Amino acid sequence: MSLTSSPLTPDADTARRWAVEELAKDEYREGGTSWLERVTTWFQNLLDGIGGGIGGAAGPVGILITVLVGAALVALVLWLVVGPMRRSRRASTEPTLFDDDRGADALAEAARTAARAGDWAAATLDLYRAMVRRLSERDVIALGPGLTAAEAADQAAVALPSFAARLRADADAFDGIRYGHVPATEATYAHVLETMRACDAARPRLVPAETP
Repeated sequence: MSLTSSPLTPDADTARRWAVEELAKDEYREGGTSWLERVTTWFQNLLDGIGGGIGGAAGPVGILITVLVGAALVALVLWLVVGPMRRSRRASTEPTLFDDDRGADALAEAARTAARAGDWAAATLDLYRAMVRRLSERDVIALGPGLTAAEAADQAAVALPSFAARLRADADAFDGIRYGHVPATEATYAHVLETMRACDAARPRLVPAETP
């Protein structure tokens, strides 16, 4: 069997075509058509240069090297392009703390309603949001776009260090329930409720301002 006929090793033209077809998909157009054209043109010119310089001078061995280099370049380009995009999409699906603009009282009431109905997932999530809203109203936590449950817990732990472990456990439960890999139970709701009551009764520790 010849090396060039192996279905597992594309020739230079096939490798180039795969890269162009992959990069031509809609999801890669986020950076603009000019970006796509620059990448594909650079890749095509590079393969042409390798194929002409090595393949013509070394015969079959040069062709094999061209094929291997081409396949490696395809993998490199796809890794550089697809990797960041996958990470971006994954980040966009991270559990965020707030899905709406409800205040602390409205969130707490929604949590109680869900608890009475036995919907422990909704009850736990809304109660944790209510706790964070209350801490924000007391200037213990600074709310901001994209704030996560873990970040809120870390902020609160600075001013309420004695509750750091509880806050982190509640944040983990929030993320776990949102992701679906932690079961929501009456116990998760009760834990957040106890944490919220303890935080409400506690006096936050003042954090010295940083000197310039």
